[in-house]
Amino acid sequence: KENIIDSPSQWDDIKSMRVRKFSMIKDNLDSPNLIGVIAQELESSGMEKLVKTKLHMEHSDDGDDVPVLDAEGNPTDYKSVKTSIIHMKAVKALQEAMERIETLEAKVTALENT
Repeated sequence: KENIIDSPSQWDDIKSMRVRKFSMIKDNLDSPNLIGVIAQELESSGMEKLVKTKLHMEHSDDGDDVPVLDAEGNPTDYKSVKTSIIHMKAVKALQEAMERIETLEAKVTALENT
């Protein structure tokens, strides 16, 4: 690796993410069974770099993957979240929170000792 520098604050990004419960449409459930963030919500909040768009693919009888088409014959796609990046953002935000807590603990200790 090269060009190594410290990451800037991730506090605001992590704070603005809405963690949701949901289920996948294809699973046809009556209640949510998953937890995570919604790709479209990340995009609308300015974090589109955390989202990737992929083609819906299905396995054909001849063994090849082929795109799933809509009623007009156009390929369909879906959005997914780059969770590995979110995990690293969360680690950085946790480090920031730990630093804030340690600062507050030191202030409380100083106040208690006066």
